Amino acid sequence: MTVQGLFEDLIEYRAHYRWAVLFIVLIFSLLLVRLFYLQVVEGEYYEGMETVSRVVRERVVPPRGTIRDRNGDILASDVEVSDLMVVPQFVKDPEGEVKRLVELEVLSEDKGAQLLELVKNAGPKRSQRLVARKGLVGSRCPSDMTTMVFDPARGKLVCPDCGAEYVDQRAVVQTHLHELPGFSLRTRTIRRYTARDVTAHVIGVVNEVNQTDIERSRGTLRPGDLKGRSGVERAMDETLRGVPGEDAYVRGPQGRRLSPEELPDSLREVKPTPPVPGKDLVLTLDLPLQRVAFEALSAYPSGAAVVLDVHTGEVLVMASWPSFDPSPGRPGPEGERQPDPAYNPMTNKAVAAYPCGSTFKMITAIAALNEGLISEDWETFCPGYYLFRGHKFRCFRQYGHGKVRLVRALAESCDTYFYQLGDMLGQDNLAHYARDVFGLGEKTGIEIGEDPGLIPTERWYRRHRGFQPGFAINTAVGQGDVRVSPLALARAYAALVNGGKLLRPHLVKAVVDPATGHASAVEPEVIRELDIPGPYVEAVMAGLFGAVNSVAGTAHTASIPELPFAGKTGTAQAREIRKGVTSAVARWLLQDHAWFVGYAPARRPQIVVAVLIEHGGFGGLMAAPVAKKIIQAWYADHADEVEDLIERQGTIVEDMLEVGR
Repeated sequence: MTVQGLFEDLIEYRAHYRWAVLFIVLIFSLLLVRLFYLQVVEGEYYEGMETVSRVVRERVVPPRGTIRDRNGDILASDVEVSDLMVVPQFVKDPEGEVKRLVELEVLSEDKGAQLLELVKNAGPKRSQRLVARKGLVGSRCPSDMTTMVFDPARGKLVCPDCGAEYVDQRAVVQTHLHELPGFSLRTRTIRRYTARDVTAHVIGVVNEVNQTDIERSRGTLRPGDLKGRSGVERAMDETLRGVPGEDAYVRGPQGRRLSPEELPDSLREVKPTPPVPGKDLVLTLDLPLQRVAFEALSAYPSGAAVVLDVHTGEVLVMASWPSFDPSPGRPGPEGERQPDPAYNPMTNKAVAAYPCGSTFKMITAIAALNEGLISEDWETFCPGYYLFRGHKFRCFRQYGHGKVRLVRALAESCDTYFYQLGDMLGQDNLAHYARDVFGLGEKTGIEIGEDPGLIPTERWYRRHRGFQPGFAINTAVGQGDVRVSPLALARAYAALVNGGKLLRPHLVKAVVDPATGHASAVEPEVIRELDIPGPYVEAVMAGLFGAVNSVAGTAHTASIPELPFAGKTGTAQAREIRKGVTSAVARWLLQDHAWFVGYAPARRPQIVVAVLIEHGGFGGLMAAPVAKKIIQAWYADHADEVEDLIERQGTIVEDMLEVGR
């Protein structure tokens, strides 16, 4: 290499050296600036952050709204329960702390062993807050949520309802938390149903959401949230649920929750957001009257009762028997016999559809009168059957009623009279009055789920089994394929006696904002007005009065002499054959359904009562006495409202019976 070449290489080397030095100086300058920024400018911030382990954000589920009856009695409410929680990474002495929990009777030996395994083998979940013991015993009985009383002699809490005694585990843990680093208490709520099985079908139940619920909610629901599954809990779920909040806080290196004063300035904005509680509901139910109906129904294997306010459509009673206890985890009393599943304890029979028998005759009578086919004085002869195209449709009275008019036909439930009306009216005319006028065969519009039932038309028969003219004869007495619910029948009879208003029955009386106490009342809703002349209504009401208050009436044994009511019995053929049932159930299934639908008082109706005794037999002997008990209880609570009727009851009876003579 020449001297000139060496010189050129030296120049190139010096140039590269200068750039390298400049680059290194630049890098160190940047590091010094960054170090100065961190140590001096942001020094106070990072000094504060030394006390911080992590920021915790936990979703807070709002309290679910309370449900009350019309008198203010609580039917469903949230009650607090406590869980023992653990963050495994903060547990200093797993064996010692778990042993202490066993000594304090918070955990059994088996549960303690399971918890120790959880803490030691938490793996990726070591830094998470896990459930160590769900449902610590607190001030309420774990079986039925009844408030317990402390017994100093035994040193334990005693449930006044079931008599069981418990250690107050929540208080014990709270007292000894200083010995249990890594452990804490979490408060949550569960649903308590004070009336239990008496209102179970109406109020319904809640449970935790599943993955399908979460996906369908589009972010509204999260794991652990509760959702109404039946009854009012389901129908009004969004109203009752409220809006979730957030518990945001900072945890220190030792797992301790830092107070706002201990937080560095940069974390001052970490604050909890309170949840918005769900709204409360006031229902139209009258709990004492509901209990009367429920107790009366319990004398039978299966049945239902509905009571409506005839002017507002408010449901005062909706009872279904047998029922179930919706309270979570509540065991039945020792030796208590559970209802046979054959009696469908989970079905709300008040809104299920059944053949209704002679209770349908009210509609047949109105249809014949309104169509001008008969007058109130129209008379026919009942020999014990109606002959139609060579076939005898039998009257329930074997030897017949003789000469009979409308009022007596209703009072004594003469089938032959209504067979003839059915033949005169035809299938579609009967269907029109039942469905388009009185609302049978369609949903009533009540908040909870219901079976609309069926009022068959000629077209329906042709599509499903073929039509025969004799089908109208069966329909006229509520047989054949007619299916209606007790609620729908109660609404139809209410429309008859309230001036012709077909109302939407409703269970929610008012929605109350718990923050302000403001109540939004639910107003009565008229679905349609019935255009039925007054004399026709009076004639039918006279027949219904005679059914209860005349000696030959089908419900006379259930009459209340001191204050008469009126109504119609029904005995619906409902013979069933099922496989795999007990002999008792098999015999029960062979009986007819027993019905009674009536109103009280007879002169100035305020309530309608519909009673179904499933496979109960004769309506006048089985269903009418249940209605009588309900009406007597209503009279007892409303004596001041009907005092003038009590004073004039003798005259009222004579006047009403005179209409039918």
